[in-house]
Amino acid sequence: MTDTLAFLRELPPRFESLRSFLEANLQPYIKIQVGEEVGSFGGAKPTGDPLTVWQSKIGGNPYFPKDLEYPIDPGSGKAMPLLMQINCADVPQIPGFDFPQQGILQFYLGYEPADADGVPDKYRVLYFPEVCDDESRLISNFSFIEDYLTIRELYGEIYPIEFVGSRDLFWESRSGDLNIPEEFAELFEAFYGWISDCNCENYTGMRGNKLGGYVDFHSNTNEIAEYANGNLLLELYHPSCTDDSFLFFIPDDRLGDRDFSEVEFHFVCD
Repeated sequence: MTDTLAFLRELPPRFESLRSFLEANLQPYIKIQVGEEVGSFGGAKPTGDPLTVWQSKIGGNPYFPKDLEYPIDPGSGKAMPLLMQINCADVPQIPGFDFPQQGILQFYLGYEPADADGVPDKYRVLYFPEVCDDESRLISNFSFIEDYLTIRELYGEIYPIEFVGSRDLFWESRSGDLNIPEEFAELFEAFYGWISDCNCENYTGMRGNKLGGYVDFHSNTNEIAEYANGNLLLELYHPSCTDDSFLFFIPDDRLGDRDFSEVEFHFVCD
């Protein structure tokens, strides 16, 4: 993680004494890079999912053992489509974020994301610590997952994803939480105005898809941070509608235990 952020490259000489403090407060996170659409469900010409059930992806068909109970939306009785799947072996390790290095982590939704906000029965997060490579033991026919009145009707496209370690100050989301040394207090008054302009020019308030780190700057970011249970696990801007942000939080002590049973979901539409 040797990237130099725009605000550090452009730091004016009058703020040079702040550089060490700013660099020490950079927050590592995992940037999710979304590839081109490779398939889709629904629409005029559905092509299905060309990716394997082991691949990291947005949408598509999930890795799922035949002997386990597939997640069902209790409201509609329909099978929940896959929102996103992460093959954890693809994810680099970063300091302070104890993400699993093996297994498959999945996020499921029923239909309307706004209706699932904070309602555990309407979304599911599943983790398979051991990955089976025997296709005969995995579901291969997913015809039981419907497009109509499921998230496939809203987000039917399929995208491969990759991961890279990164870091940021996340100034817009956490500036009020930084423990600024007293000797820098006056200088920071001027710095506030400069970095706000710099971030606006570089559009850094929206860093996009990520694991870990801090929530991007939305109209209700502060409210979400106040009532969310734990730290950010995943922020996903769906590539077919980038105004829609899917936020998943996990209690501090659960990630290291590989316990995803209390992950909390919130939906933002800017």
